[in-house]
Amino acid sequence: MQAQLPAESEGGSSFRTADVDVARDWMRAAYGTSLRMKTPAPRGSFRYTRTEAGPVSLSTIALPTEYAYTSNALGSVAITHVVGGRMARECADDVTEAGPGDVLAISQPHLPYAGRVYSAELRAVTVPLAHVEQAAGRPAGQAARPLRFHRFTPVSRAMADQWKRTVDYVEESVLALPAGGEPLVVDAAVRMLAAVLLAAFPTDARPATVLADTRDATPRTVRRAVSFIESRPGAEIGLTEIAAAAGVTPRALQYAFRSHLGMTPMAYLRRVRLDLAHADLVAADPSRETVTAIAHRWGFHHHGRFSEAYRAAYGVPPRRTLAGS
Repeated sequence: MQAQLPAESEGGSSFRTADVDVARDWMRAAYGTSLRMKTPAPRGSFRYTRTEAGPVSLSTIALPTEYAYTSNALGSVAITHVVGGRMARECADDVTEAGPGDVLAISQPHLPYAGRVYSAELRAVTVPLAHVEQAAGRPAGQAARPLRFHRFTPVSRAMADQWKRTVDYVEESVLALPAGGEPLVVDAAVRMLAAVLLAAFPTDARPATVLADTRDATPRTVRRAVSFIESRPGAEIGLTEIAAAAGVTPRALQYAFRSHLGMTPMAYLRRVRLDLAHADLVAADPSRETVTAIAHRWGFHHHGRFSEAYRAAYGVPPRRTLAGS
């Protein structure tokens, strides 16, 4: 049997083989796992693809046989969608089984885990733990208990479907951009995945409210945050970075903006970037620039939502501004 060696490209890789020994060796090298594998089905082949959006990886693995594995702690959050076949995974005292269409968190990020897979195609997304904690509003660098899942399956079927749609969108829209993409678009996609992950799965990630959060929700906090946002709107910043610059917790920052500006910090950041996109549309040469390129430059990865926000702010669609510039 012939094996096709890994094909590498900027931001991704792929691998396919019909040789069970090659597949086993590749999986051990790639995942560092203790692996036991049966002989694949006749004419079956092992298939793996991996793409990346900034620090997030999206992988698909398909192998027409049964295999079992053990792995050390990931140190990140991994969510798996079972496209076909079946699997069971065990972490601590929890055993979760999944079949076609199911979505599950693969482990507690800080604990080892094990699993058994039965002729399955799996679609996995790995998000760095720090990004999930930041999306939850944990202050950067704060010593805290490791993030834990209360259970490894989504809170509802609707949220499982929302997770799958979000991953589809990132793959089809963000990863379809030229290699490297626009940094703000990739950053927005990573933050979106982390936010949907937290909404879909029950965790202990969100910090408890403390008295200081309400005490620090002052106009001075808003002024410091606004100054930081307006001084670097093109940087890859989010709630955690803005709160750190203002010297308060993310929750205190949210309270301050709602109390004094009637919006969230991220809504304010989007409005600043929308104003800068408007300035670029006014100044652009329509024979050289496009609305999509300018939107991506300022972190707006969904064309329809950008157009709606732009029309609400300026009364005309962005293409009209560009055409008249």
